Amino acid sequence: MSTAKPRSNSDVITTGSRSADSQPSSATLHHEHVPLSHTLAAEAASAFASAGLVAPIITIIDSAIFRNASGTEPLFAGLASGARTFVTRPFHFIRQPACLFMFGVYAGTYLTANTIQSVCDYEGWDWFYPKFVGTSIANVGLCVAKDVCFTRWFGSGKARPVPWSSFALYTSRDCLTIFASFNLPAILSQKMTTSWGIDKRPADIAAQLLTPCAVQFISTPMHLLGMDLYNRPAAQASERGAFIAREYGKSTSARIGRIFAAFGIGGVANQYFRHNLKGWLHKVHGSG
Repeated sequence: MSTAKPRSNSDVITTGSRSADSQPSSATLHHEHVPLSHTLAAEAASAFASAGLVAPIITIIDSAIFRNASGTEPLFAGLASGARTFVTRPFHFIRQPACLFMFGVYAGTYLTANTIQSVCDYEGWDWFYPKFVGTSIANVGLCVAKDVCFTRWFGSGKARPVPWSSFALYTSRDCLTIFASFNLPAILSQKMTTSWGIDKRPADIAAQLLTPCAVQFISTPMHLLGMDLYNRPAAQASERGAFIAREYGKSTSARIGRIFAAFGIGGVANQYFRHNLKGWLHKVHGSG
């Protein structure tokens, strides 16, 4: 039986630091008499609610980025068009394949992270590496599949196979984002609490909001190049460099917005739903 210090139920979607905080205590083993099936149902509800909250926002931003990269519609016009459709015809918007696909991407990501952590807590295992690896596989796979579809739906010209180079760039981009969303927040939060004297809860939230956004300055060129390889297969290296330089500023800003929604707002929402649903379960089962 583990004797590490107790953890709170306020875990964000990040993996946490690999310290005593990442180990379940004897009090949290078996979730204090809450059946695992009930806990997993709460984790699924948290994942679906969080994904539903952010999917429309991310869909608007992503579709505008892809249309802009293909030259079919300027970025800000695409953002305005998507927002207008969502506001005036919300039920039509959320039934579109792009929005449904986006919901699936983030529901799958949050559900994987939540489930792995709860199962590991239930069994008394350290969830740091299982959660990171499992969530990385889920998110990268889902995001690359989504980007292949978006590239075809919103790209220019007749639909054609997406080149392997685009697959590789999308995968590298997502690995960076996952690392910044699931590992770096814990490191930054610990730095903020130990060196800057910030309380743990606000440090967790601030780190969760900041790190996924900051990495977009590095990953956006990968995203742009992956799209350009599909849209202009015969372009020269100098032409691709000029395209990335021209689109970098506004595309980075747009991707910061989508990542802020996906792993900032979505991560904090997931934290909120998990904390409250688990608290309710503990009360129902007489262990709160």
